[in-house]
Amino acid sequence: MCSLNDCIYDGNKDEINNAKDLSTNTTLCRKCKHKDIDVLLTQSGYCKTCFLTVTSHKFRASLGKSKIIHRGDSILVDHSGELNSTVLLHLIKSGMSESTHKKLIFKTIVLYIDDGSTMGRTIDERKILKHKIAKEIKIFGFNGYIVSLSQILSQEDTLDIKSIDQEIYHTQHKDHLHVILDNLSDNTSRTDLLNQLRRRLLISAARKLGCNKVFVADSAMDIATKVLGDICLGRGAQLSTLANFCDARCVDIKILKPLRNFTQPELIYYLEHYEIKSVQLRESNVTGPTTSIQALARNFTVGLESQFSGTVSTIFCTAEKINPRINAQQNAEDNCVLCDARLDATPSSDEISAVRAIEVSSLISSNIETKTFNNKENEELNCTSLCSDDEIYCDDNTECDCKNSKKRKITTEDIWRYLCYSCKLIFKNSEILNTLPVPLLFAVKQRLALKSMREEIDGFLL
Repeated sequence: MCSLNDCIYDGNKDEINNAKDLSTNTTLCRKCKHKDIDVLLTQSGYCKTCFLTVTSHKFRASLGKSKIIHRGDSILVDHSGELNSTVLLHLIKSGMSESTHKKLIFKTIVLYIDDGSTMGRTIDERKILKHKIAKEIKIFGFNGYIVSLSQILSQEDTLDIKSIDQEIYHTQHKDHLHVILDNLSDNTSRTDLLNQLRRRLLISAARKLGCNKVFVADSAMDIATKVLGDICLGRGAQLSTLANFCDARCVDIKILKPLRNFTQPELIYYLEHYEIKSVQLRESNVTGPTTSIQALARNFTVGLESQFSGTVSTIFCTAEKINPRINAQQNAEDNCVLCDARLDATPSSDEISAVRAIEVSSLISSNIETKTFNNKENEELNCTSLCSDDEIYCDDNTECDCKNSKKRKITTEDIWRYLCYSCKLIFKNSEILNTLPVPLLFAVKQRLALKSMREEIDGFLL
């Protein structure tokens, strides 16, 4: 590589010293070497012009290097009104205003997920926040939509997605969502479930609005925090998916992270330069800093980064390189019904794994007679039925054809079979038949029906 010091010594010490002073001068911009530093980051400083140039290039490079986004794509942008999502909208708007050969050409739709009911906000507070977000989206010139987080309990074809200017404060499924969260044992499980439900709602909304890709505003700090938290929650096999630019767990909808290389100071300086204020500050789903593993992981990462500047980049880059060994014979049916990740151990697998060892240890240390599902009486107590009518659960006082159909029976054991290890931990101390959202129960039912169909077909094959 070239260096200012790689030259032939001709006896002129002043020229060499001047070159060294120029390269080590901490008061000049790192890029142009002319202007004074206006933006001081951890290890470098830039003038305002160069900082905006570097920021814009970093955003556009993340989109260009992946070669995933094409002309005419419809992009759904997850907007929460926080600092990161505001920067993302401004970068997209600026990219669409560039010259012809640099212009970003794709359709942008902004979606705001109203999670105020789970955050403890009143209806008036949710209305004020919605009006602020609607005003911000209108300033950027995008089409905005709003959907309630409780809509994840509805079927995908019945999602109630409305324009951001319309009111959406109905109580459909709100009480049911609160019951599901209250049945969980701790805030760690609640936070993890809300994150998974939010991701699934984004994918369902993208299908409903005709989008094939989703932008989320996760920065390097967000990804590093989630990496540490997911390791503690047993999602170590999903680290590369979390850290990579593209999350392709869902076949038809890809979740992209264009801000994954941005640090938090860069985002703050960006908004300060353009004098833009985010609608809301970052909030947490927990009531205190030590009530969940996710909150502990964030506090730990932020504190360590303040003392050692390479913490976030180290976690980020390491997680990106950890790829699990994937069985090519596995298909979509071998994915977790909640998080869409590969199941840790399928029933047909004979390989020894950590998950299998945990299951054996738990079985040995428990009372096997009370846990077995071979007893017909226990099987009746640990099963539920799904019918095609409006009533999701069958009522003992009404007549329903699904009572006499064994194919519609779903037991607790069936649900555990289609959950990965970390998703099992969410419902570990709760009644999963009453806690798992109904659309996921229907997904389990469809997989069981498909499995039964294959077994019947195999009986006719030679």
